[in-house]
Amino acid sequence: MIGLRVARLAGAWPVLVVGVMVMAVVVAVLVVAGDTDADGPDQVEITIVDPTDVGPPPAGHGLPDELVARLLASTVGVRGLDCRRAQVGSGFVVDGGLVATNAHVVAGIATPVVTIGDREVATRVVGFDPVADLAVLAPVDAPTMPEPLMLGEAVAGTVGAILVHEEAGPRAVPAGIVRRIRATGADVYGRAADGRDALTLAATVLTGHSGAAVVDDAGRVVGITFSRARGGSPVAYAVQAGALQALLERVGHHPEPAGPCIE
Repeated sequence: MIGLRVARLAGAWPVLVVGVMVMAVVVAVLVVAGDTDADGPDQVEITIVDPTDVGPPPAGHGLPDELVARLLASTVGVRGLDCRRAQVGSGFVVDGGLVATNAHVVAGIATPVVTIGDREVATRVVGFDPVADLAVLAPVDAPTMPEPLMLGEAVAGTVGAILVHEEAGPRAVPAGIVRRIRATGADVYGRAADGRDALTLAATVLTGHSGAAVVDDAGRVVGITFSRARGGSPVAYAVQAGALQALLERVGHHPEPAGPCIE
């Protein structure tokens, strides 16, 4: 079984350590929340060994209506049908008219389709990081894109929102930014990897929310959602925005196409 352990280090953020171990008690299980068909999401079983009290999600995000409307205008849906099952997720517009989402949402997809308002835009993958579980998409025909969202740094103990795209359109889900963690273990293909800087969130994340922007109270993107806790627990996980910034800097010099489908 693949285990996930939360350890606290003196003078540092908690560290999330993934390794192979025998588990006596299963507290929660994370599942990838993006790749989906009628049978639901692919389940990546990662058990939490040392549980911490995340607490319930906030009742509201507290962001001004005008700010939320602007953020949601730059929130998109992402989908593709190239692999064994349909892959559906969320994403958001970043500098350069590009779109950010999760790597596992577009893995193996030749031309991901992005939904922006009532438009569908064909894209190609130009940035792909299977360790951080991030991808960057470029529209094929250079259409007019919404205003890009700005990146920031998460502050533990604050309240923000997750900008998800659903069948009915985009919406802002209240989210508590609980703590910053270091997640180590396998990449999206199950290969050994160095891990990623991540966030633990008090939030309800559903299938199709992978790749959604996590924003703070100023509307800055501080994380990108990549998984959730199974069993009804309102706990979600996001990659810190610094990993996306690093990928965006590579895109301009060394485009990285999507890898193969995740089997």
